[in-house]
Amino acid sequence: MTTAASTARTADRTAVSRGVRSTFAIATGIATLFVFVQFFTSSEFIRVKGDGAETWQEVHGFTAYGVLVPALVAAIVALVRLRSAAPVLTWISVAFFVAAVGQWGSGHLISTLGMDGWTAFHIFFSSVVLALAVWASVRSAILRRG
Repeated sequence: MTTAASTARTADRTAVSRGVRSTFAIATGIATLFVFVQFFTSSEFIRVKGDGAETWQEVHGFTAYGVLVPALVAAIVALVRLRSAAPVLTWISVAFFVAAVGQWGSGHLISTLGMDGWTAFHIFFSSVVLALAVWASVRSAILRRG
């Protein structure tokens, strides 16, 4: 059954060019991939002892930028080009970027300043980032196919 609201949403989605939808989907996908890389690297530096743990911590810190940069690109694309066509997805992508910044910042408090009390906050933010990454990826796939 087609309603006026679903017809309007379809018209809004098709008003957004395929290139914009693809750019958003690619940026979101890359950021989501790096979220999973972050989970893997964190488990490795917790599991490994000695010098190997330090190496995994460095890799973990470096791969955080693989989340931040594409999440920022996705948020900008969403704010500039998708806001009217996909308002919920726009806010999801902005929240994803903000949560990723929170996770990155808390990670630096732990690793650079030795403030281990931020670990629980960092782990909480990783769960939020993962949830928002998956949500944004699924919604961007729906938008891209729309």
